[in-house]
Amino acid sequence: MTSPARPPANPGVQDLASRIYIELVGRAFLRTDNTAAIKPEPAELAKLSFQLAETFRRTEATVNAAAAPQNVGYKVDLADMAKWDK
Repeated sequence: MTSPARPPANPGVQDLASRIYIELVGRAFLRTDNTAAIKPEPAELAKLSFQLAETFRRTEATVNAAAAPQNVGYKVDLADMAKWDK
């Protein structure tokens, strides 16, 4: 039995994840005695990059929604708008 396939990440998350991945790999890259190594596994860094990008986008959406104008209970009917023309 196979596990359910995850939907592909949206392009905004993919772009952010790739930027995070590049930054993480650059920081994890270790050069010693003319050899290069990445201490954490690159696949684990890629997973972490997507998790961080998804968390960032969710939080960004929450913050943007909170900053948007809020409906404070005004009710405008068509009759009210008709009075504006007079």
